Amino acid sequence: MRSLRLLPPTILAASILAACSSTPGGVIPPNKMAPLLADIYVGEAVVETVPRDYPDDSTRQALKQSILSRHGYTTVEFDSSLCWYGRNLSKFMEVSEEVEKILQERIKDAETRGAQGTVATRNTSIDGDSVNLWNGPSHQRIYPHIPADYYTVTLFRDKNWERGDRYTLSAKGVMTQAPVTLMLIADYNDGTSEYVSLGAGGEDMHRLTLVLDSAKVATEVRGFIRYVAPEGEVSYLDSISLVRTRGRNDNKVAREGQKLTHNR
Repeated sequence: MRSLRLLPPTILAASILAACSSTPGGVIPPNKMAPLLADIYVGEAVVETVPRDYPDDSTRQALKQSILSRHGYTTVEFDSSLCWYGRNLSKFMEVSEEVEKILQERIKDAETRGAQGTVATRNTSIDGDSVNLWNGPSHQRIYPHIPADYYTVTLFRDKNWERGDRYTLSAKGVMTQAPVTLMLIADYNDGTSEYVSLGAGGEDMHRLTLVLDSAKVATEVRGFIRYVAPEGEVSYLDSISLVRTRGRNDNKVAREGQKLTHNR
């Protein structure tokens, strides 16, 4: 203790901080990495939701750099920090849990503000040529024996629907080892249904598109994402969305591969 008292205050403070730090110098610490990753994930979700606003890599990179700049970091610092966390998975999991808390809080805040401004139902669609209709959390933490491994959405026909509309269901796997399953189903007023499905593995953005038959009237669109985590795995589904865009003239070509069933 005598030697510590002889140290200048600035050196003593730096020594204490270094001893308490859980990351080496040059690595973004967990308390700053978590909010940064949360903003990065939100930025990626924005790109996926409104891709026409970010049509190429340069615009997407500009968005990412603006987020990093707001947090006071460069791309090199961020990438090198990600590499360190990749080699120290226990620390990454701690950061990921904080990211999930941050995103869940933002979702709650957004829902509260939305409820204060207008009364809306979860099954009502939105007017516009390109809108995200996913009405659940866009970020899910997955682990073995989770109470529910299905994430679903159901939309009923309203004044904003048009014949030939396209619905694209998306989810990005993060640290996922098993396949991610996506399915979209459309019910028509003639008693038929059309559906498409996808089972894809790997840490990647998975997309599935269903194109409504422009010669029929759709009454309901349903979709689900399912992921069953293997034993010992903790992973994430990120950037979950269901984006509707207006149809084009290639409706028949776009619908190739969709399966038709008769319900009556």
